[in-house]
Amino acid sequence: MKSIGKHIWAFAVSIASKLYDSKGSSGSPASSVTVDYSESSTGYAKTLTTDGNVLSWVDSTYTHEQAGASSEWVVKHNLNKFPSVTIVTSVGAVVIGNITYDSANQLTISLVDADSGKAYLN
Repeated sequence: MKSIGKHIWAFAVSIASKLYDSKGSSGSPASSVTVDYSESSTGYAKTLTTDGNVLSWVDSTYTHEQAGASSEWVVKHNLNKFPSVTIVTSVGAVVIGNITYDSANQLTISLVDADSGKAYLN
């Protein structure tokens, strides 16, 4: 995974001089690029973003904890996307549920049987 990160870093450095602000104005090219390799990104979705000057990785995952048993889980994740979902019940079983994307920031999981557990979004 580190070698993939290094290739992305090389790409980011090669385009750094062509990065402009996100508003589409003429702006000035970015003069520097920073990246943090101190944290492993294995198993997580990351998004490369820029403020017009600095490239950074944004963790775009969310874990929903459903404490009470329910057959319908409403998940407000605020990821501004329609993420993939893995559902794990209270006993650790991965199950398939019906996912309804209510918006880019909320989804509803419908299960056959009421249960508690976690939903991992990325």
